[in-house]
Amino acid sequence: MSISAEFFPAWASPPVDTVRELAQRKGLTQAAIASAFGVAEQELPRFLSGDLPINQAWADRLAAHIGATPRFWLARESQYRQALQSIHDDTRAWLSSLPFADMAKFGWLDATSTAADKLRHAFAFFDVSSVDEWREGWLSEHAGLTAYRTSPIFTTQAAAAAAWLRQGELVASRIRTEQWSRTDFERLLPELKPLTRVEKPAEFIPQLQRKCAECGVAVVIVRAPKGCPASGATRVRNGQAILQLSARYLRDDSFWFTFFHEAGHLILHEDRLFLEWSEKRHLDEKEELEANDFAGKVLIAPSQEAALRALPHDYKTIMRFARNLSVSPGIVVGQLQHRGLVPLDKLNFLKKRYSWG
Repeated sequence: MSISAEFFPAWASPPVDTVRELAQRKGLTQAAIASAFGVAEQELPRFLSGDLPINQAWADRLAAHIGATPRFWLARESQYRQALQSIHDDTRAWLSSLPFADMAKFGWLDATSTAADKLRHAFAFFDVSSVDEWREGWLSEHAGLTAYRTSPIFTTQAAAAAAWLRQGELVASRIRTEQWSRTDFERLLPELKPLTRVEKPAEFIPQLQRKCAECGVAVVIVRAPKGCPASGATRVRNGQAILQLSARYLRDDSFWFTFFHEAGHLILHEDRLFLEWSEKRHLDEKEELEANDFAGKVLIAPSQEAALRALPHDYKTIMRFARNLSVSPGIVVGQLQHRGLVPLDKLNFLKKRYSWG
């Protein structure tokens, strides 16, 4: 059997794996393998552990008893050690990219200081057993974040975004919902507008979650950790739709427009993850414009568009108009500003400010 001296493993497979393979092909016994290592048979497991490096003397003996050349075995050993170091460096880089401080602060995982404990907690949090498995689950062609690969913020913030999304999935898994129904959810949305007039999130969030759960939608509010600029996300998993929002909204117009924008993604584009960055992006521009248009039409029905544009810009008239539409005055102000009918620094006192517990 001819084996090239060149060996480039794509994984950290120890040289003893090749020893076993060649020995099996040749029908060598354990005693013969022990002889190749120059050790007693009872001591063989220690040498097959892969912990001890192959030196020149071992390489000569392996070439003589197992096959290949001393150069091959020394190259096999060298590249194995390089692969181990590469995996070690990759793991360290991955750990450093995760927002551990905020993840512990928010109660997503236990606080820890050692790298070994961090790795154990991170694997448990993401339900993976290796960094490669994590990468396959979040950054591969089949993963939700793939669409954001070309974003200039992707390389530095993907891990933080993945942590935020994963926590959203964990929270959603604790919400009992019906089977996801796009038809029922679309029918429900206009009925949710009166909730925009409720001042306290602690009062309207439970009602919002309950009503949406009846249509198969888990609405989750998850604080964004450091490094994650996401403001909202949607996806459908195992018959449950997840509508995830961050707690970065301090005004009612921002919160509710984002909610209905995300709802628009579920109605119009339910086939994959949509992730909203706080920075202005050009990814998914067509779908984002469609979701914006959808949200605007739910909040202000097209039949009311002319009345909105003709609306006098005094707060009493706006409050009456908002009450007739069953939305908060802040939303009307926000829509007037969005259309350029009111300056961004005017009438903002009509917007309710939220305090997130």
